Amino acid sequence: MDINEQVAALAIPNRRTTPVFVHGSSKRQLYFAFPKFMMDYILKNPKSGKLWKKLIQSCKWFFDKNPIVVIPCLHFDNVFKINGFSTCSTQHCNYVRDRLIKLINAPFKLWITEFLEIVDRGGAAAQYLIPRIYKCDAEDMKLFSPSLTFDEFAFLTREVLGPVFFEMRILDKNKKQVSFEKILESLPKIQSIFYYFLGDGSDVTPDTVKKIIEMEHVKKFSRMKLQDIPPCFDFDAFSKFMLENKQIWIVLAFYDRTVTEEYMVKVKAFAEKLKTENYGNHRRPEILLNDIDLVNDM
Repeated sequence: MDINEQVAALAIPNRRTTPVFVHGSSKRQLYFAFPKFMMDYILKNPKSGKLWKKLIQSCKWFFDKNPIVVIPCLHFDNVFKINGFSTCSTQHCNYVRDRLIKLINAPFKLWITEFLEIVDRGGAAAQYLIPRIYKCDAEDMKLFSPSLTFDEFAFLTREVLGPVFFEMRILDKNKKQVSFEKILESLPKIQSIFYYFLGDGSDVTPDTVKKIIEMEHVKKFSRMKLQDIPPCFDFDAFSKFMLENKQIWIVLAFYDRTVTEEYMVKVKAFAEKLKTENYGNHRRPEILLNDIDLVNDM
């Protein structure tokens, strides 16, 4: 049977007299010019949040059968005591966070299209949230959470571009810390990152810097800020990368509590070199020691 014969076999002879579904009472039948298997496919495979919003606005049946609420953003911040999860009531995220979302026993799932913010220093807001998300297409993100599994992290960041802010433990299937280079490998679309290293240096390996500076998508970054850099971070290799990629605005933040005096000697020497380096139209890097910029403020 060729393709035309297969299509003909699936065709419904009289679509106008074939109810695709029944909404409400049996006396009210709704008809579409598509066979039911096609309607079921559309129902179960929405291609975008924008299209899904149009579908549920055109007919309640789609939402009844697959209750998904499309929102531009989702915010949670227990540091500033914002009460629970919220979104912006506007069409796009403008950070007003003026509409609360009650997720306890919610009969729907969320589709986030623009921005996700989870600032949770000591709880499990992210883990609580994930089962209630249908899809996360957020391109910008702020994730400050005690921990996530690598699968949970990948689910949330599938479309992320940046700027993104990450401070958390990301654990593999064996509950071991995922290294910084593995995190970057999992984000091939990312363009800008603010990353906070863990205090114990468990997210840095001897090959971390070597691997990240070889990644082609990292060389296309617009901005990279690395915070709380540990002494196991290969600064010599990274400083060479900085000079070879002046188009990336790089900010490095060191603190006395995380690095040794010996380590800071070479950092300060490189900061002096940057003061006279020609950056043309590009923004000169910042190297911070205890929040003091050694390049631009000294």
